Amino acid sequence: MPMPRPSPMPASPAPRSPRQAMGERHWLIDELRGTVANFAQIYFIPSAGIGVLLFALLALADLPAALSGLAASVAASCLGIALRLPREQRRSGLLGYNGALTGIAFGALWQPNATFAAWLVVCVCLTVFMTVILARHSLPALTGPFVGVMVLTWAAQPWLALLPRLGALSCDAGTPGFVFCSVGQVVFVAPLVLGLLTWYLLALWNVRVTLWALAAGISVWAGLAGLAIPWPAMAAQAGGIGVNAFLAALGLGVFNRRPALRFAGAALASVICIALGQALGPLGWPYFTLPFNLAVWIVLGATARRRRPGAP
Repeated sequence: MPMPRPSPMPASPAPRSPRQAMGERHWLIDELRGTVANFAQIYFIPSAGIGVLLFALLALADLPAALSGLAASVAASCLGIALRLPREQRRSGLLGYNGALTGIAFGALWQPNATFAAWLVVCVCLTVFMTVILARHSLPALTGPFVGVMVLTWAAQPWLALLPRLGALSCDAGTPGFVFCSVGQVVFVAPLVLGLLTWYLLALWNVRVTLWALAAGISVWAGLAGLAIPWPAMAAQAGGIGVNAFLAALGLGVFNRRPALRFAGAALASVICIALGQALGPLGWPYFTLPFNLAVWIVLGATARRRRPGAP
């Protein structure tokens, strides 16, 4: 009977080199930067530092909304990694900011439960897919994916049965502070002081673009104040008009459109808000930031430079 031979010992894995460990560390840091940059990219800012500060402000104003936004941002970043989407786009927050904004909205509007968490994951994945599709067609995503999943959620509410939270504070359109409050309301931050701090963070990034957006917001507020007496129904739409007008002016500034077009975009967003408010108000459907998206897409499309015949 042959003697059994001892089985060979399994080879121990080769130790990682310091270069490999450093590379993995840099990769993790880059992905973490992208996760927090998602918050800043809501305001067109590709900065992890500004993203951390905006998250801190959001946590001061509404901790549940901040935490659900962070969870959604992490989910969007993980999906981007799994799909091997472009690293630079992940790092700058371009792929995950709509997911982060969706998480903030969920936390601000509804109470967390199992359905809330499952549906939020579905919506975050949809925002990433829609962002990629729009990019492939050379269209700026803006907050279009966010609007899409929020409309879908509103339509599915009878089946989802998400439990609403207590009503959030709104901006007072009767004072000039409404302009700064509208800046914070983009991420559902209502207190005037926090809205003012949010505006200050935007000014740290690009003071000229932010100032022009503020000027457009002031013009829109002056128009609202002038229409308040002859048209009292405008007060119900003041919040949506303030948010969408500011975002339109800010976005067109980021796309290097001249100031006159930024004011025109803010005015167009306001008109769209009024039209959508009249159409959707009786149904109880919000329009979120749809007017901002439509106004910016229209202005960008109308002012796009046409190529000359034979140009490369």
